[in-house]
Amino acid sequence: MIHEFFDLSKAAEFQALSLKKDSTFEVHYFDIHSMGGTTRVILAASGAKFTNVLPGENWEKEDKAKAPFGTVPILKEISADGKTVIQIAESDSIERYLARKFDLYGSNALEEVIINTYLSQANAVTGQVIARYYSADDDKEAQEKVRKQLVEGPISNWIKYHERHLQDNGANGHLVGNKLTLADIKVAYWIPLLQYISAKEGLISPEKTPALLKVQETVDSIPSLKAWRETEEYQTFSRGNLDYLGFAGSK
Repeated sequence: MIHEFFDLSKAAEFQALSLKKDSTFEVHYFDIHSMGGTTRVILAASGAKFTNVLPGENWEKEDKAKAPFGTVPILKEISADGKTVIQIAESDSIERYLARKFDLYGSNALEEVIINTYLSQANAVTGQVIARYYSADDDKEAQEKVRKQLVEGPISNWIKYHERHLQDNGANGHLVGNKLTLADIKVAYWIPLLQYISAKEGLISPEKTPALLKVQETVDSIPSLKAWRETEEYQTFSRGNLDYLGFAGSK
């Protein structure tokens, strides 16, 4: 039996709801930022109505089996009349879907490709950090060796090229053109992780990476996002992130 998330008989109702902007949302994820954080930022920055649903005691026994890959985040979108509910799994898929809905995916095919290019780079470098650095957490000496390798290789390259391309775009706080896109949100969201990993080397600073930090400043100054980040819920997620990953995330 085909999984409910992949049931193509729901294509028409999915398409119809994808065009609506008066939906409400549920973000099913843990009480940290991590892989569910970008989704929350998109929703908050877009002024969407959303609630966070934390996995309960039955997650491992029951709920995990319902997810198509046994993982969260999962996004639920509910129509304004409450009659239609769609579900999306996997952070990258969720983020791109929401970006299209809230006009964060560029205004033409080329802009979309450029945005995707930046997203691919963000996923590549953060994926390496998460897979390599945090997997070595039980051996601090080995973890420090991995950290240095990451800083000297993929992190340094990521920072260097992003700063260059941002300067070429006018250092205007945006990666693509002069308006907010998913690329800006994604990059701004992951800057605290890269700052944390490369803190000893000081690779990200106003002196070295002014254009990169301008993106973070631009995203962080969105009023609706600022308002959500002042809530106790967000602060709880930040404390969880600090405990679990070693850094709190954006303030």
